[in-house]
Amino acid sequence: MYISNLRLQNFRNIQSKSFDFNSSINFIIGKNGSGKTSILEAIYFLSHSRSFRSSQLNKIVNHDADEFVIFAKAYNSDEITIALSRKKNGNSISKLNLEIQKNHTEITRNLPIQLVNPEAFNLINSGAQQRCKILDWGAFYLDKTFLKIWQQTKFLVKQRNSALKQNYPHTYIVGIDKKLNEFGNILDLKRQSYFTKLKPKIYEILAKFNPDLQLSIEYYRGWNSDKSLIEVLTESFDYDNKYKVTNHGPHKADIVLTINNKPIQDIFSRGQQKLLICAIKLAQGEIHNLENENKCIYLIDDITSELDNNHTQTLFAYLNKLNSQVFITTTEKNKIIDFIEESSHVIDIILK
Repeated sequence: MYISNLRLQNFRNIQSKSFDFNSSINFIIGKNGSGKTSILEAIYFLSHSRSFRSSQLNKIVNHDADEFVIFAKAYNSDEITIALSRKKNGNSISKLNLEIQKNHTEITRNLPIQLVNPEAFNLINSGAQQRCKILDWGAFYLDKTFLKIWQQTKFLVKQRNSALKQNYPHTYIVGIDKKLNEFGNILDLKRQSYFTKLKPKIYEILAKFNPDLQLSIEYYRGWNSDKSLIEVLTESFDYDNKYKVTNHGPHKADIVLTINNKPIQDIFSRGQQKLLICAIKLAQGEIHNLENENKCIYLIDDITSELDNNHTQTLFAYLNKLNSQVFITTTEKNKIIDFIEESSHVIDIILK
């Protein structure tokens, strides 16, 4: 999958503009405030129906307009078109090949995105929920049944928490536990399946960045591995009832990163943590491209300010191997000029 053309209307500071891209690496170069990151944001919005920068639509829609429109022409085995409009009042329309979509799921499936930006480097220090999204992203694309299982599990956890807060009878919560046990175990297996593919690939890529970075990467399913989910839910009822929240289950799943049983954030430098995040993102893209016809698209925002030249070169070399379309923003052309010259399929987009 690659985007050949992107048209934006009233998106941030871009009133009306069309961009053509190639299928490999696209550098977007310009001063701060020129709209570089807005292009990445628009592509991300097209895939996810939300921004990675702001949840406030009035900040995304141009101040002189009532709505923004994003249109993209993309290619896989055939040409597809994707369009999205969003009004300041929240009303939206999404189209795939000119057909209005009831939800955004099919568009997301057709446009897999990996985002590497300064905020992504906070992943290690963020909560378990954010790290678990790594697993859920991969499982979503590998298994078409994943989304429904994930949605049902999320609903049951929410229902159980609500019942605890409202002091529903224990028998009512036992009924929820039985369903949560069923769907939670299925969700766990799907996450485990993806993790078994992801883990060795992360190690492989990380070794190319820095062979001295040794760490343990493990999957925590959200409850004691020696017990079944129904056992844990039953045993923890009194504790859950006291605090009015479900403390164990698939919603507590995590990717645990340690060195000698100590959290890596206590040991890794900020630079080493960034390399690990890059390795995870690259591993996800490589696994995706092996398993799916729609190749993953990378959005990389201001990476030269986050990595030194040697590690940036290693990152770009690996991106070239992935056979993915890549968008890279930077304010300083001199920092990436060598990479442009060494890459045979690169266009240089300068925004004024």
